[in-house]
Amino acid sequence: MYRTYTDYINKTTLTVPGEFIDVKTGDTIAVSSKVREQIEYHADNQTLIHLVLSALTNYLQPRRMNVGTKEILNELSEIKQLLHQGSFTNIPLSKTTTAPKKMMFDLKDVDDILEDFGG
Repeated sequence: MYRTYTDYINKTTLTVPGEFIDVKTGDTIAVSSKVREQIEYHADNQTLIHLVLSALTNYLQPRRMNVGTKEILNELSEIKQLLHQGSFTNIPLSKTTTAPKKMMFDLKDVDDILEDFGG
């Protein structure tokens, strides 16, 4: 089912199919209702071109991790290692923690931890 959204002021029209092919993976993906709602919202507010360009910019630019994010991931990695060891006694607390030489964690595990703690 195709639907056409139009921003008449900025002369932008977007026809959205029921599903699309992800150009990075080749997978066929259904267009979610949340995506349709956002497209409709931006068409109604004359910002449809801005939505499209913002989405393309985010899609094409690689994600950059800032230093804070790397530090958080290191801390989460250390917490995961402690959980796997099962012992929390005799752990010296220091104000400066050294990052492991090689980070050994799965990003899915980090996502699970962040989700559990409301992140």
